[in-house]
Amino acid sequence: MFNLFKNLLEKSNSDWQGSGNTHNQWREAGLTEQQYLAVVLMLQLSHADFSSEQQEHDVVMQYLQQEFDLTADKAEPVFAAALAQAGDATCLHGFTTKLKDLPYKDRLALLDQMWKVVFADGELDPHEEAMLRKIADLLLIRHSDYIQSKLAIQPPN
Repeated sequence: MFNLFKNLLEKSNSDWQGSGNTHNQWREAGLTEQQYLAVVLMLQLSHADFSSEQQEHDVVMQYLQQEFDLTADKAEPVFAAALAQAGDATCLHGFTTKLKDLPYKDRLALLDQMWKVVFADGELDPHEEAMLRKIADLLLIRHSDYIQSKLAIQPPN
């Protein structure tokens, strides 16, 4: 019984790493662990409204290519691995624990990028907003900065 509980805890702690060689894709592309986890979080967020729109995926792919200077050929395997990780993940804590060590300005930049993913399909779903609020809390982002980021990225009515 104890071993079963121990195995479950170990799996939840390493949940973001997934199975097989999928986590090697980001290393081969030259990304850091935190950069990869940010992409996984964005893709988790894109599924929060129980649908994943192509526009949201395009924003994440564009982020991969522009932010990390990856070609489409290098970005696609990273995107596919991150998409699989996002689909298999059971909680946010495993991702945000590693990301909250980023400097505050980098966490704010990540929050801005996640708002871009949320608004990519032209709708603000309450589930996406709630999940992003939870992520912001786990990343230790002040609520006033969360609101400022939302208002800065939100498209005009």
